[in-house]
Amino acid sequence: MKIINGREEVILAELSDAPADLNTVFFRTDINEPPEPSVRVEQAVDTILKIRALQNPRANILSTSHSSIPDGTLKKNFTILKDELERTFDPITPEISEIMMVSSLAEFKKMNEEKESSLIFLDNVRKAVPEEKNPPKNTTKTALWKALEGVAKVNGALPCCHRDNLSLRVFSDGCFCNDFFIRELEDITHLYGADEGLKIWGIAGAKTSKLDAIFVTENREDLMVALIGGPIFILLLWALIKEGTTLSRTLPGNIGKSNRELLETLYSKDWDKARKKALNLVEKIESQTIQVIFPIDVIIDIDGTETVVDLKDIDKGQFISVGPNTMTMMGNICAKRIFLLNGSLEPRHTLENKKESGTYLFMKEMLRNVKTLFVNGGDTVSDIRFLEPELDLPTYRKNGKLRELAVGGFVVDWWNHLSKDGRIPPGIVFAQTGSLRMLYEKSRKEQSFD
Repeated sequence: MKIINGREEVILAELSDAPADLNTVFFRTDINEPPEPSVRVEQAVDTILKIRALQNPRANILSTSHSSIPDGTLKKNFTILKDELERTFDPITPEISEIMMVSSLAEFKKMNEEKESSLIFLDNVRKAVPEEKNPPKNTTKTALWKALEGVAKVNGALPCCHRDNLSLRVFSDGCFCNDFFIRELEDITHLYGADEGLKIWGIAGAKTSKLDAIFVTENREDLMVALIGGPIFILLLWALIKEGTTLSRTLPGNIGKSNRELLETLYSKDWDKARKKALNLVEKIESQTIQVIFPIDVIIDIDGTETVVDLKDIDKGQFISVGPNTMTMMGNICAKRIFLLNGSLEPRHTLENKKESGTYLFMKEMLRNVKTLFVNGGDTVSDIRFLEPELDLPTYRKNGKLRELAVGGFVVDWWNHLSKDGRIPPGIVFAQTGSLRMLYEKSRKEQSFD
């Protein structure tokens, strides 16, 4: 049993609380990220092996994940998961005899009835289960609930817990949380509440939810935002140029044609929403209720050539990443402090430059200076792992300086919960409800009446 001490206690059953005679198990994982190198696949493999150690050898493991594309497929991700499992298994007496993917709930159920000692993976639950994203009031009447009723359940999908999805609701019928679920929830709770001086939250990437991450830091003297890359920086820079006054001396006159085209490509469908959020943030930055560190130089693309320029000259080309002077400045500011990186610093294709990429230079500076570097989000961790040998990441993991999280946008909802008016994310409610039931039943079985 694990108690997470936040605004209110959250009590969760750990996988170690499960009895050692499990039959069929449903494992909700999250392998929705760039296929390689994948921290979430690594976590899924570890959990599957631990489930097998507790199971009846003839029992099945039922599993699923979602795709960010509603009608998409996880075939490529599943293949990597399958390969990693087969590489790990004992070749003489493999823990699982068959590993298969199915595309429909009917096939999912049928294979579970026909197979034994197998891993049966349901492709993209958003596509296979019509009620996944909009669960009905009579949840217990759905085909997924009925297919999993009475089955032991293991939740490894913490990054999805800010959503009310059917594949998370089923955990109210019983829930054990895997080790990564527990550890990452403890980490992000600690990061928000720890009294360890100023903490820096590096915001990058493209999703407008990154703006929500900045809002979370309002009126927090111990949380400062560093704008370190991605289209989200260009969006906020545009808003500052349009409405800001106190920073006008350091800002360019406009973001330039190439960067306007970048915003149009990414945000045109939700422009009104993105625009309002960005302009609202400008008000809070101007009033100094949110503390923000801006880059002083940037790397831009000018006619196919990467060039370092002052921030005021960003309009001369398309933004790629923050510049070397900014990286040095950030390293000095973050010395001996906790730094949380949330979002990709640059486009994925520029990482192919390896040691010349902005991500490599930035990470090298951070790892040299910070007290602890948390890297959050499947995509972001995947970016960093792409430079695994170049950055000597195993050394930093071993000495505790590098901590990889895979919680993505969940961290924003959880920190909102920990703030004054936040609500506990629905997926955590379902997990706790199921965990309390499992812990109660376990305690009754272990109670002695002698």
